[in-house]
Amino acid sequence: MTRNEDAQRMLAEIDAANADLAQRAKAPTWYHSALGLLIGGLIAVQGLPLPLVAAFYTAYVVGLVLLVRAYKRHTGLWINGYRAGRTRWVAIGLAALSILCGLIAVWLQRERGLALAPPIFGAIVALIVTIGGFVWEAAFRADLRAR
Repeated sequence: MTRNEDAQRMLAEIDAANADLAQRAKAPTWYHSALGLLIGGLIAVQGLPLPLVAAFYTAYVVGLVLLVRAYKRHTGLWINGYRAGRTRWVAIGLAALSILCGLIAVWLQRERGLALAPPIFGAIVALIVTIGGFVWEAAFRADLRAR
């Protein structure tokens, strides 16, 4: 076998491993919606009394732990959402949009008296994060193909 053939074989093995990883890393269909509901819920509860907000925060943490466990059980691995590559920009963009929506919702509720602002913006963020999860997966697959 020549050096060129050997190098081509190794590159083909890398491509096959990346394709396998891209398939394995696909989250369950419901995963992104569940994450979106959790993050949207963080915003939606901001107008509620403090004990209810604290109760939701506890449920939020438990929900995140359960999501990570479900993802690991389904895929056999865990991938940091802020890993280097296209995925980092998707994750940072989602975080920035979520924070911005949360700040606007709280401002509208406290300064303008719009009590429905947190639930409305929470629903918007839930939708954005759900769609963003699928965008993140597509970015992850693109990162694997680019290497």
